[in-house]
Amino acid sequence: SITERFRRNLALDANDDIYEIVYAIKDDKFNITYHRENIHITPSTRVYVKPPNWSDKTFTLKWSEDLHETYQADEDFKQMSKRDLYFMMMKLIKQEEDVIKRVRRAEDETRDILARRQQEDLSSDLDVSIYDTDRNEKSKTYRKLLKQKADEERAKREIREVDYLAPFIASIGNPDRINLQQANQLKDACKRDLKDRLVRKANLMQSRYETEMNDLISKQQWYQKNQHDMSKEDELEYQRLCQEAQFRLHILEERLKRHKELATVKYAQLDSKLNEDPRLREPYIINK
Repeated sequence: SITERFRRNLALDANDDIYEIVYAIKDDKFNITYHRENIHITPSTRVYVKPPNWSDKTFTLKWSEDLHETYQADEDFKQMSKRDLYFMMMKLIKQEEDVIKRVRRAEDETRDILARRQQEDLSSDLDVSIYDTDRNEKSKTYRKLLKQKADEERAKREIREVDYLAPFIASIGNPDRINLQQANQLKDACKRDLKDRLVRKANLMQSRYETEMNDLISKQQWYQKNQHDMSKEDELEYQRLCQEAQFRLHILEERLKRHKELATVKYAQLDSKLNEDPRLREPYIINK
């Protein structure tokens, strides 16, 4: 997916001012989040679903309620007409094409910069005279140390990459060989462990979010009861506390959202590694 974020445009109502567009390319969706008013806890959102034939250059979009869903933080805010929704969908499809082109262009530029830098590094190396035995010896020693360090890093990386199975293999006695049933059990145990850890972390983040939200709601309820007896300084302090709480809620919301996105990726990566791990395939040799 590709994400675009936009600053607040004070000329627009927050419910009509886009904060973030997520081009969910694989899912054929556009997830839109609007800026949030201080009086609201959550922002308004929209989800557009591309029609099945959207990539056909000759297609004509026929609007359907299934192509759009929305949540409005302000219930009194005027809903978009079907005509506006239609044109917004067409605009998003065109924007996505432009965004993908910009990303690819940036990737190409980055590769070019890295390639030029690598070429400059190679061309800047000075040749050492064969008669300069002292510098030659130092150069050899330096290269040897670099190679040793690279080998150590590679070994550590390889250990990190394959060690995800170690505790589960140890739990069945570190056998030299296993069978198909044990291989499947190891896979399931490894994936279940990752899933449990990801869920625990998500639950912890959700709990923090709910605690913060409940604190904010309590402050707002207290304010409703006592606002007529509050001084100007008390009102300013209340507004400051609410703004800080909303900021923390926004951060927690973003972290939880990011965690959920990464959780899917991590689980898929582990599943791929397990499927490719030679120890979990015929002839199921664990220790060579």
